[in-house]
Amino acid sequence: MKRAGKRETGNGKRRRSAVLAVLFTVSAGVLAAESADREEFKRTFEKAVSVRAGQRVRIEHSNGKIQVRTHREPLVKVSAAIRVSSSDREGAQRFSEQIQIDVEDSPAGVSIVTRYPEKKWSFTGRGFVSYSVDYDIVMPETAPLEVRNKFGNVDVQGLNAGTDVKNSNGNVQVRDVQGAQRLENSFGKIELYGSQGNATLVNSNGNVTVADLKGDLELSNRFGSVSVARVGARSRINNSNGNVDVQDVNGSADVTSSFGSVRVKHVGGDLAAKSSNGWLTVVNVQGNADLGNSFGGIRFSDVKKRVTCTGSNSKVSGERAGETVSIRTSFGAVDVIDAAGVDIENSNGKILVRGIRGGAMLTTSFDAIEAYDVRGNVTAVNSNAAITLKDVGGAADVRNGFGKVSLFDVHGSAKVTSENAGVVLSDIGGPASVRTSFGSLEATRVRGALTAENSNGAIRASAIEGTVNARTSFGAVSLDGARDSVDVVNQNGAVEVAGLPASACTRLTLKTSFAPVRVYLPEGVGYTVAARTSFGRINTEMPVATSGTIGGESLNGKIGDGRCGLTVTNTNGNIDLVRGAPKR
Repeated sequence: MKRAGKRETGNGKRRRSAVLAVLFTVSAGVLAAESADREEFKRTFEKAVSVRAGQRVRIEHSNGKIQVRTHREPLVKVSAAIRVSSSDREGAQRFSEQIQIDVEDSPAGVSIVTRYPEKKWSFTGRGFVSYSVDYDIVMPETAPLEVRNKFGNVDVQGLNAGTDVKNSNGNVQVRDVQGAQRLENSFGKIELYGSQGNATLVNSNGNVTVADLKGDLELSNRFGSVSVARVGARSRINNSNGNVDVQDVNGSADVTSSFGSVRVKHVGGDLAAKSSNGWLTVVNVQGNADLGNSFGGIRFSDVKKRVTCTGSNSKVSGERAGETVSIRTSFGAVDVIDAAGVDIENSNGKILVRGIRGGAMLTTSFDAIEAYDVRGNVTAVNSNAAITLKDVGGAADVRNGFGKVSLFDVHGSAKVTSENAGVVLSDIGGPASVRTSFGSLEATRVRGALTAENSNGAIRASAIEGTVNARTSFGAVSLDGARDSVDVVNQNGAVEVAGLPASACTRLTLKTSFAPVRVYLPEGVGYTVAARTSFGRINTEMPVATSGTIGGESLNGKIGDGRCGLTVTNTNGNIDLVRGAPKR
C-alpha cells in the first residue's frame, strides 16, 4: 500500500516529506482509522491468455499481493483487484483509472506487468492517497513461473515446474510444487512446503521455513531465524543474526550461523556445522560431524562416526560417538561420555571424559583433567591444575606442573612427571615411574617396578611387587611391603623400610643424611649387613655375627645365613635394625 501527498513549498514541504516517509509504512489498521474522510475506488481486471507447451509465465508487480494457483488447462487466467483511496475523490478516481495491467503473449511465454501512473498528480484536501493491486492468477501446472514483486506477499501453490521468485517488503510462500525452486526476498519471510525438486532460498531481514523438500537445499539468510525439516538430499545453510533449527536431513548437511543458536537433529550423512555467539547442538548424525563455535557452547550426541570440534571461548559436551572425538577449544570445560576414543586439547578449561572405549589424549591448563573408565592408553598433560585418572585399561602417561596427580586402577604401566605438586598412585598393573618435586609421592599396590624421584618431598610406597628405586631430598622415604630389591638415596630425610617378605630375599641398599634409618627385618631371613654412619649410632635387635662393634658407627656381619644383602650408609644420623613389624 503506497501514499503520496499534495505539493507544498519551503519548510512546510520538508516537514510534509518527513511525515510521508513514516506514513508509507503504516499498517492497514491505521488506514482504516483514516477512512472517515477518505473514499476508496475499486475496480477489477479479468483476462485469459493461452499458453503453449514450454512457455513460461512472468509477473512483474509492486504494491500488492500475488496469489498463484494451477490447473491442467493451457490457459492463464488473470484476476486483479485494484484499490485506490484518498480524501480527494476526483484525484483518487483519476489515479485509479490510470493504473494499467498489461498481459502479453510472446514466444517466450506470457508476461503480466502492473503499470502505475507517474507520481506527478495533485490532490486537494488532506491529499493522501493509498493504492494497491492484488492478483489472483490461475496458470498451467506445468509452466515455469517467474515473479518480481515489491511491497506485497507472494503465494504460489501446486506448480509442477520451476519457480523463480524475487520479492521485497512482503512474505513469500510456496507450497506443493515440483521442479527447481529459487526464492529470494528481503524484509519478509520465506516459506517453502512440499517441494519435489531442488531449492535455492536467499533472504534478508526475515525468517525462512522449509519443510518436506525432496531435493537439495541451498539457503542463505540474514537477520532472521531459519527452520528446516525433512530434506531428502543435501542441505547447505548459511545464516547470520538468527537461530537455525534443522531436522531430518537424509543427505549431508552444511550449516553456518552467527549471533544465534544452531540445532541440528537427524542427519543421514556427514555434518559440518559452524556457529558463533550462540549454542550449537547436534543430535543423531549417521556420518562424521565437523563442529565449530566461538563464544558459544557445543553439544553433540549419537554421532555414528568421527566427531571434530573446534571452539574458542566455548564449552564442549558430548556423548555416544562411534569413532574418535577430537576437540580443540579454550576458556570452556570439555565433557565427553561414551566415545571410541578422545583427543582433546584445551586451555583454561576443565577436561572430563568417561566411558571411553579406546584411548585418550588429554591436554589443558589452569583447570583439572579427570578421566574415568578408559579402556585404552591415556596421555594427560596439564599445568597449574590437578590430574585424576581412574580405571584405565592400558598405560598412563602423565605430565603436569603445579597440580596434584592421582592415578587409580591403571591396568598397564604408569609414567608421571610432575612439578611442584604431589602424586598418588594406587593399583597399578605394571611398572610405575614417577618424578616430582615440592610434593609428596604415594604409591600403593604396584604390580611392577617402582622408580620414584622426588625433591623437597616425601616418598611413601607399599605393596610393590617389583624393584624399588627411590631418590628424594628434604623428605622422608617410607617403604612397606617391597617384594624385590630396594635402592634408596635420600638427603636430609629419614628412611624406613618394613613389611619385607619372610619367604623371599629382598636386597636393600639405603643411603641418607641428617636423619635416621630404620629397617624392620622379618624372622628367619638371613642378611649380610654392611652398615656405616657418622655422628650417629648403629642399633640392632637382630643377632649379628659381626666383625665390628655393635652400637658403634659401623657394623659388618651376618644375620642368619646372610643370603640377602643389606647395605646402609648414613651421615649425622642413627641406623636401627629392628625385629618384626612396626607398631602402628
